Amino acid sequence: MGTRKTVTLHDLSAELGLSIQTISKALAGKPGMSEETRARIARTAYRRGYLTVAQARELASRGIAPYPTFQLRFALIQSRQSTNYNTLLAEGLRRRLELLDHRLECHTLDEDLSDSAFEEWLERISLPTADGLFIAPRLLSDTTERKLFGLSLPKVLINYPRPLSELDSVIWDVYEAVCMAVDRLVRLGHKRIMYVGDIGSQRGFARRWQAFQEMMGEHGLVCGLESQLTGDWDAEALQDKLNEVQPTAIIAGIDEDIERLFRHLDELGYRVPEGLSVIGLANGPVAAVPGLSRPELLIRETGYKAADKLLWRLANGSEPWEHIRIAGPFCEGETARRV
Repeated sequence: MGTRKTVTLHDLSAELGLSIQTISKALAGKPGMSEETRARIARTAYRRGYLTVAQARELASRGIAPYPTFQLRFALIQSRQSTNYNTLLAEGLRRRLELLDHRLECHTLDEDLSDSAFEEWLERISLPTADGLFIAPRLLSDTTERKLFGLSLPKVLINYPRPLSELDSVIWDVYEAVCMAVDRLVRLGHKRIMYVGDIGSQRGFARRWQAFQEMMGEHGLVCGLESQLTGDWDAEALQDKLNEVQPTAIIAGIDEDIERLFRHLDELGYRVPEGLSVIGLANGPVAAVPGLSRPELLIRETGYKAADKLLWRLANGSEPWEHIRIAGPFCEGETARRV
């Protein structure tokens, strides 16, 4: 690239209409502004060629060119089933890639295509010419996922990898989140804890159930399958299981079940948290349960890390595969209390 004109904080301030102090804080990673403002500042600084020494060194340490010479095109393959959290995921990916003037395309695949139809779909969206591929969780089938794994593109799986998967992966850590939920309830004095949710149709769901079993076992508590509410369930099944197990606390393992669970508990006359504590694995704040106690799932942040990982992989093609799990804090909320 040619010689870059020296850009100062004054130049950025004039262009963005923000104070020099705000711009300096954003580039130093300090709090005090929205993520939208921070991203706009960082993107403009990258475009104009302004980087602090620390920022340039941090990018270089990950094998990412601070000043890309041309725009790269990346694709995210997802399904409609996971739209609620893929919005956050795509936002994280796009924000990070746009800082370096790269482009993200989102494509939805909701059919289990034959080999020939799959090849036609690839050509239609020009996927073979993309510079990299992100594969979101909860695609239609394992067959579809394996076909994507076989593409000769640098790729990052945003899910727990299956055995022998030769690719990088980044995922928000629902395993750690369930362990955190169990531990929090035990510390509040609960011993009869019931798990509610699908435990097998997706790898992430199976991981949650494994985490529940392991953490209950760590505390010496009963966690047999017969004492949980798994698979398809309704208000009647919930009532029967509550009568049978008589739990003092519930962990709702699946985001889509949380609002329904609270509605049925209310219909059945259970008061939360006075009569029954509930912790839910929500993808984000739940409008119907604004005070939900929950481990925070860092979905947007996983998008940031996945983008960094794929850029790193482009620059370090021969390095070993890496699998990254992003764990968040616990949001205390108002739906879990001491026995």
